[in-house]
Amino acid sequence: MSEGAVQTVLLVDDEEFFLRSMVDGFAAHRAKVKLLTAAHGRAALRVLERQPVDLVVTDLKMPEMDGFELVAELSRSRPGLPVIIMTAFGTPEIEDRLRANGITRSLDKPIDFQALSRSVFETLAASASGHLRGISLATLLQMVELDRKTCTVQVKAGGRQGSLVFREGQLLDAVTGKHHGDDAALEILGWDQGAIELGPAATPRSRTVTRHLSDLLMDAFRLRDERERQPPEARPNDSGEKVFTPLDDHLTEDLTLIPVGFPQEAVPMSAQDKLKELAAIEGFSGAAVYTPTGEVLALVQGDVANLKDVGVLANTVLLNAQKSSLEMGTGRGQQVHVEAENAHLLVRCMNEGTDPIRSQPGKAHIHLVVVLKNDASIGLAKMRMTSVAAKLAEDFR
Repeated sequence: MSEGAVQTVLLVDDEEFFLRSMVDGFAAHRAKVKLLTAAHGRAALRVLERQPVDLVVTDLKMPEMDGFELVAELSRSRPGLPVIIMTAFGTPEIEDRLRANGITRSLDKPIDFQALSRSVFETLAASASGHLRGISLATLLQMVELDRKTCTVQVKAGGRQGSLVFREGQLLDAVTGKHHGDDAALEILGWDQGAIELGPAATPRSRTVTRHLSDLLMDAFRLRDERERQPPEARPNDSGEKVFTPLDDHLTEDLTLIPVGFPQEAVPMSAQDKLKELAAIEGFSGAAVYTPTGEVLALVQGDVANLKDVGVLANTVLLNAQKSSLEMGTGRGQQVHVEAENAHLLVRCMNEGTDPIRSQPGKAHIHLVVVLKNDASIGLAKMRMTSVAAKLAEDFR
């Protein structure tokens, strides 16, 4: 859209008073934004059939067609349309988890005009710059989990079809043409964005999915990344089958042999493998582990060419912040977030000792540095960093 053009926002909510108050508020911005309203998802789709819209802001709990079904339909018919979710999950803990799972375009109810207008203008600006996409399958599934929704999610992509059955937010069953359970869930989550439909929850014969949704998502992102790094002839074709290619000797360097009959969790993970968990975060550019003095211990190279140097500088920023926080009497600083023009730098200290500067025998003391693109999910990154730092401590005591 050209600069200065009026952009259209569709606000979907079943509370008439709320819609009226938002219409009145945006009246002062009519030169920039045209606000349309709908009382539920089905009415919203009728509006979208009549005219183009630049942004949808929707509640989740509505009659006739709720926000989940609306988002699923938009992911099929308008996959590039940005969406802001309005939530009333009730507790700060669940709201924090919502953001930590990457659902960053959300607003907490009750919502005032200032909060809504600020989010609308920020999202429109990000969308116009190409830094924002529509809600993905992963985000929709996380919303289903957080709202403890009971439903079946049907996914169609590239001639393939699969289903995911949720009951009270728990993923119980997954089915594709060839797989059931965890394997089917991983297959579906690894597909490129396709058509998504929500329907009543089918009754699974038994629970076939044993892993948590967040773990499956991380593995699916990792597998997709590995697949995209493969040469075209080694990637799966439209039927999901892998095209045969001879196994090169150098490919065996990264293989880990898992004894038959033992779960994968029984195989010890290296520090490098633990650090690679961060690569599943959307917008990941690189990660590294340092000693407090700036020596690199492990590194996962993304698209940051000078990651080691960036990490050393970020490490220094954290040390200075810790010194300042101690001098202010606020305790030892744990994490620093540097928001730059083209990237985010997150630096986290994991110190089991008492000395804020030096490492102590038998006590892990590491600094974890993560570099992200400027449109990445910061909440998800911080949550993952806390988990990965705890795992890495086992390797550096």
